[in-house]
Amino acid sequence: MHEAAAGEVGGVGAGASDRRHDRRALRWILAVSIGEATGFAVAAGVAVLTIVAGIDDPVRLVLVIAAGAVEGTALAIGQYAGMRANRPPAGWWIAATAVAAAFAWTLGMLPSTLGIDLSSPGTLVLVAIGAVLLLMSIPLAQWLVLARPRTARWVPINAGAWLVSILWTFAPSPFIDERSPVPLVVALYVTAGVLMAVTFACLTAPLALRLFSPAGVARGGHADE
Repeated sequence: MHEAAAGEVGGVGAGASDRRHDRRALRWILAVSIGEATGFAVAAGVAVLTIVAGIDDPVRLVLVIAAGAVEGTALAIGQYAGMRANRPPAGWWIAATAVAAAFAWTLGMLPSTLGIDLSSPGTLVLVAIGAVLLLMSIPLAQWLVLARPRTARWVPINAGAWLVSILWTFAPSPFIDERSPVPLVVALYVTAGVLMAVTFACLTAPLALRLFSPAGVARGGHADE
């Protein structure tokens, strides 16, 4: 009888623990999704408007890079809101993410800005290196701010999440061309940005719960293996 009662208590405790875990995961996913989707909408909107308005480089490049910094800021704020414990310094986290996002947008804009010929094997190698740097920029900057032992997994997991998530931004291309109405272009890219944000938030949630939730910290999440 006592064993049955203990089993019931244990089951209730496990159920409550699972519900808390689900709430923490949902908190991270919602906060990060809102932050990244908002930031990407700003960045993509500025990029489209510079084309519509006929703004040439280098002004166009500067505007898009600045918008990229806004995206990084919004992402960092969303991530910070999703953290429950063991938070890094807010100012450093936001600043590092904003600078890294601006750097990533710079790399992404260079091929079109410089008119790089992608038919050259040497150029393709440089573009591949640039793509790796683009994916690693934000995770690496954030990991440096974390400054905690054995948290290096943050870099490859986030880079991998970006690699998968960013594929959504290529989805609108088959449906638009230079004659497409601007509202349609904006709507498609905003939708792609939302899907990218949700995908990224879901893929990073397990590690974020280990590092930034009370339960994860209690289990040694502050020292991720």
